[in-house]
Amino acid sequence: MKNAKRWLVGLISFAVLLAMAPSTQAATKQKTAGSDPYGINKILKQLTQKKKVSPNKYVYLDVVLKPRNEGQLSDKVYAVNTPGNSEFKQFYTPAKFQSEFGQPAPVVGQYKPFFKKYHLKSQSFSNGLIIKVSGKVKNVNKAFSTNIQSAKYHSNPVQFSKKKPVMPAKLANNVLTVLGITTIKQGLGALAKKQGDSSKVKAKYAPSKFAKHYQLQSLYGKGYEGQGQTLGIISFADVNKRDPEHFWNSEKINTKSNRISVKKIGSPTSLATNDAIGKLETTFDIEQSGAIAPQANIRVYQANFSDVGLVNAYSTAFEENRASSLSMSWGLSEYLTHYLKTQRLLTPVYGQVLNTVMAQGALQGISTFVSSGDTGAYNRGIGAKLGPISLPNYSTYGTFPADNPWVTATGGTTLPFSKKLGDGINISVDKERAWGGDYMFKAFAKNRKLFLSNVSAYQAMLAGGGGGISHLYGTPQYQQGVPGVNTFNARSYISNLMQPRMNPVLVSGTDYGRNFPDVSANADPMTGYQVYSGGKWLVMGGTSAVAPQFNGATAVINSGKGSRMGFWNPQIYQLAQDKDKTPFTVLDSDSNNSNLYYVGQPGKIYNQATGLGTVNFEKLFDEYQ
Repeated sequence: MKNAKRWLVGLISFAVLLAMAPSTQAATKQKTAGSDPYGINKILKQLTQKKKVSPNKYVYLDVVLKPRNEGQLSDKVYAVNTPGNSEFKQFYTPAKFQSEFGQPAPVVGQYKPFFKKYHLKSQSFSNGLIIKVSGKVKNVNKAFSTNIQSAKYHSNPVQFSKKKPVMPAKLANNVLTVLGITTIKQGLGALAKKQGDSSKVKAKYAPSKFAKHYQLQSLYGKGYEGQGQTLGIISFADVNKRDPEHFWNSEKINTKSNRISVKKIGSPTSLATNDAIGKLETTFDIEQSGAIAPQANIRVYQANFSDVGLVNAYSTAFEENRASSLSMSWGLSEYLTHYLKTQRLLTPVYGQVLNTVMAQGALQGISTFVSSGDTGAYNRGIGAKLGPISLPNYSTYGTFPADNPWVTATGGTTLPFSKKLGDGINISVDKERAWGGDYMFKAFAKNRKLFLSNVSAYQAMLAGGGGGISHLYGTPQYQQGVPGVNTFNARSYISNLMQPRMNPVLVSGTDYGRNFPDVSANADPMTGYQVYSGGKWLVMGGTSAVAPQFNGATAVINSGKGSRMGFWNPQIYQLAQDKDKTPFTVLDSDSNNSNLYYVGQPGKIYNQATGLGTVNFEKLFDEYQ
């Protein structure tokens, strides 16, 4: 990745491996496995360097079955997570989820003999919706009547089958889609970041800063430190357990011993994220969440990132039902989901598949947090081509899967600080605000040479907490009617060429979709947190810090209340609208308070730069039911 030696990844815009389900076709004994209006034949003319995949290559697929009673799923999620409802806190087990929304065991059981016949391994999740299938390409081709090949699509590696996968009609009738047969690896750039190296522990970058600033210390004083809880980390890279243990010891945090376990999940890979930066991300997540909840166990769910890997990592966590809270610090531009769909390389039901999986977690009372991103309101898209070069474009695209309605999306702020950059140039922030590099613009105007000659400083100006309005998911019920949702104030601090704009005018407007983030906390690398990895101390920032910190804080609250908090959003949006009960500090200023586009909405409860705002965890503990 670019500048990997100078900057560290917070939220990684990773390459995606997304499957295309085939079109429906009539058959007598065989039937297409899944329904989808798109077909690979429509883009075959645009594929180059086509060749057969090695028959002995090992591949991983997901056969996704059709949910039952899907229209009732949202209502049930709200019922178990909304105070006053007769089903409040009656959280589901995976078995109960299957009994209402998955396919029954006799239906699921029909598939194993079929795959065994073709020497394919298969294992079904107890939710009754997903069957993991793995084996050699030659056996997959026989089982599904496919001819898996590889090619290039606009220089991106593609795996595809010219033939649509089919199964016996009795089996195909219950299949929603098959993930992993047709894939594309579309790599996007990442904003990597680091605020410098340190050879020793520094108190101002300790995780205790989060606990003190957001009023979590009083819960420690009552003896609540995550006892009896397991917090989960969704990740796509390895961890050396000795690094987090050294970190906690050096920070003088009295933690539970032997607390880290790793569940490795077999899955294909679209991008090698198990590299030094990916491992650092995983280490950072574990160290931060474990420091906030020192007596909690930590369960890492590690897969390769792909359509199959993402679904199976969450499905495995929900299947085990050990973790009462989860966090993930990885994501990609929502633009990519639209792009692949229009290019007929993404099944339109992939969002539906992931949505059903995430709803299962919310029904089971698992609090799930996802980082909103580190490029401000902007995400990278795919622009025009100049010869062999693909030109990017940047716009206010959402961040997937932080945009999912069944997760709590965590955004970023900047704490007060001052710093000398050299040549007499200073930067400062006098009160907590939305994280956006526009506070550096005056310094940039005074000494452009200083920034243009320093890649780290220039990139810091283009960083900020992710937030905006999704065009993939509609506005969820808990956000509807909340002042500030679907209205916005904005200032275009960044030009179309990704250059700083001085004094942009305030514009206001309306939009519709899932608004994110939901909550925010300190994420700016300038006021960031230490991480210990590979024998080195570094200082990192990004919303990558915030999601695991909220994960740890949830384990602390759960240990005090003796029950799971469950899916946060239905309650926190209610509390935010009660002046006496709200635990939130709203950052609503429309100046000096941006994520490089969205700013505050004075007098309103919500804005897309920081969501509902920052949290007083002591008050949240008292008011949250």
